[in-house]
Amino acid sequence: MALQEYECPACGGAMEFNPKTQKLKCPYCDSEFDVKDYVANHNSNSTGIAAESTSENGVESEPLFIYTCGSCGGEIITTDSLGSTKCPFCSNNVVVKEKFTGEFKPDYIIPFAKTKEDAVSTYKSYVAARKLIPPVFAEQNHIDEIRGIYVPFWLYDATEHFSGEYKATKHRRWSDSKYYYTETKYYSVLREGTESFNQVPVDASKEMPDDLMDSLEPFDRSKMISFNMGYLAGFLANKYNVSSDESISRALSRMENTTTFDFRQTISGYDSLTPVNVSCNTVKSSHKYALYPVYILNTSWNDKNYLFAMNGQTGKFVGKLPFSFTQALKYYIPFALGFTAIAYIALFFFM
Repeated sequence: MALQEYECPACGGAMEFNPKTQKLKCPYCDSEFDVKDYVANHNSNSTGIAAESTSENGVESEPLFIYTCGSCGGEIITTDSLGSTKCPFCSNNVVVKEKFTGEFKPDYIIPFAKTKEDAVSTYKSYVAARKLIPPVFAEQNHIDEIRGIYVPFWLYDATEHFSGEYKATKHRRWSDSKYYYTETKYYSVLREGTESFNQVPVDASKEMPDDLMDSLEPFDRSKMISFNMGYLAGFLANKYNVSSDESISRALSRMENTTTFDFRQTISGYDSLTPVNVSCNTVKSSHKYALYPVYILNTSWNDKNYLFAMNGQTGKFVGKLPFSFTQALKYYIPFALGFTAIAYIALFFFM
């Protein structure tokens, strides 16, 4: 299969998708094109040639493939899952068509709405707002790399059938001149029905930590559009390497937990409620394939690496920062002393 290249028709510069204007833009002559209207003037018919495999500690690396750039003739090396990258010689943005056609063609894409500059600014604000990190971290850490990546996701639709039996109680207490009385009534509470779910996402990339991707939700699916390779220009993009069959259990588990919780919330008015027999089964399911925008940031400090991610659509930012015990004491001790003083004063006046 050929490479889809994004070279500016006006000046030959490398076209990139601009998240602010939602158009392809040349950074050299400022020419802009609607994604659906752009027609590449240089494409390569190069087919990927498998490169020699390497191994580390006895583990084979992901297969590598070599393509030829249609603009400069340089060699472009990609992994089996990486489908959008740059030519290392002329910086032209290229998409390996075979990674996003046929069975690998996504149904939908959510285009980037945030820029790399937004990611840097959000990271700095995120660090500044955390009071329990070492003070020198904000000064000495540096961003090693920022990558805008379209991450593959499976979107699952399903209907869950719920059946539940609960044991419930109500208590009534009263007294007379001689005794205290307690009356307990027992009930059997039944619930049964279905709940439908639409487009529950599960990331389909082995390279992306599942917990990190889950933390970036929600994405605004109302902005999801039909897939077009033009949105990949200037960004990395991975095709899925975890199948829908391998991923569906994660989606169904989330749906079953939500269904069980929602039906439980329909029961009220009892003093206690104990599940006796609860079951949740999938009646029907289907899936679609989509690419979601994510910025990955790597920072280093004190010989340690820290990974952060930002939702490239909404700007939601997640990641773990180093913890400072000294800073924790700095904020805890004044609070503890203040609380103790207030408690002592209250005790003095009310005793």
